[in-house]
Amino acid sequence: MSRPNRKVNTMQDLQIIMQGMFSRINEHFFNNELEKVIITFESGYKKGAFGWIHTVKNWKQGQQERYNINISSDYLDRPREQIVSTLMHEMCHLYALQNDIKDTSRSGIYHNKKFKQIAEEHGLNVREADKIGWSVTSLKHDTAEWLKDNCNFAEITIFKKRPLVAEKATTGTKQSSRKYICPCCDLIVRATKECRIKCVECDVEMQEEFKG
Repeated sequence: MSRPNRKVNTMQDLQIIMQGMFSRINEHFFNNELEKVIITFESGYKKGAFGWIHTVKNWKQGQQERYNINISSDYLDRPREQIVSTLMHEMCHLYALQNDIKDTSRSGIYHNKKFKQIAEEHGLNVREADKIGWSVTSLKHDTAEWLKDNCNFAEITIFKKRPLVAEKATTGTKQSSRKYICPCCDLIVRATKECRIKCVECDVEMQEEFKG
């Protein structure tokens, strides 16, 4: 009998949960072909990214060098299905790296049909989006059903807060309109005041652009 799903309230629990999910997904969807990775949680809102994988082994664990998958710390307030979809998306990139498959171009932004094929063969639906290619992923129905029995967290209650107000201009001039970008399809909307906007196509909240 499986344990009831629980809320994840600490970074220690989050690390354990996500590494465990990686192992289960690797076994069920990738036949345990993927190397172990280090999973981190860095901010991704300025990149407009739910997650990413570093294409070189930038961690060392004992005598082993490891790839690094990052799950954006400021998007952990999404439903668990979307967080797992992000993890699986990055695992598909890991599969491509291990098998020397060029699945992206334009510095990793544009996802080609090779990525689409890998993702669809490993539990994900894939949609094409302008400028980023076959990058918009979600769980297939069978994958979502598998998740219900094999995911041991109900929701993650720890995440980094995204800024709600744009930084004020220091020139003393009137502030220009605000720019909101969909993190999935790069749709841009401008508004004259702070607001919350949802991309209907991707079903995600659009994020305000901040200058670094």
